[in-house]
Amino acid sequence: MDVDDRSRFWIPAGILGAIAIGVALVPFRTLTTASNLAFVFITFTVVVAEFGGRTAALVSAVISAMSLNFFLTEPYLTLTMSKTDDVVAFFAMAITGLIAAAFGTRRERSSQAASRARDDLEALQRVVAPLAAGQPLDAALDELRRSFGLSRLVLRADNGRVLACSPRGIDPSGKAAVELNPETLFAAGEARYQFGQRGLRLPDGGGRLSIPTDHGEVSLELWEGDPTGLDQDARRALAIAASALALVVRTSAPR
Repeated sequence: MDVDDRSRFWIPAGILGAIAIGVALVPFRTLTTASNLAFVFITFTVVVAEFGGRTAALVSAVISAMSLNFFLTEPYLTLTMSKTDDVVAFFAMAITGLIAAAFGTRRERSSQAASRARDDLEALQRVVAPLAAGQPLDAALDELRRSFGLSRLVLRADNGRVLACSPRGIDPSGKAAVELNPETLFAAGEARYQFGQRGLRLPDGGGRLSIPTDHGEVSLELWEGDPTGLDQDARRALAIAASALALVVRTSAPR
């Protein structure tokens, strides 16, 4: 379940759950203080933060504080409070809920980073698989293009001859003029860079990675296909994939 799907489920669940808890605790409001009942809402908000992420947790924290106030503090069924203890319980509930939401955000970011790293590793494995099976370089470029959201790729020898391209049938005559740093994919000599939602974007006219081999230098030319860009892990995986292509060219027969 991606972030959007989780939000669509957990935001309504947080709202309805907080209201339902307030209604369910009505029989206990005369038996104990609101501050004791607040722990039920806090526990619920922590659960929402864990599974629903930041936005759902924030919504849950706000609605939980309002539900505590409306159902469980005097005067009942209003959003006003007459007792100091109830005021303290309300703000303690709100603050604790927001803290739980903050930790949920931190966990969500770590989870997303781990998921992206796993996806990049799987993408790298898909790129290497055709090379290990002895398939043509075009097959590896096809996997590389799909896995990293690129529009087209050209592997070119230093004499200009095209060794492989993806998708097949494209006109490879147009060259990517901008040299890219093989470790960071930043454009060499550029002072300003474009960034998308995910990370660094490739130059508008494409970028070129130079790969030294025993038979001379080859270049892997890349054109962007996804405007969200590439994060650091994706760029690192892409550089490793380029190195794997270099290894195949390096051990092949002279051109």
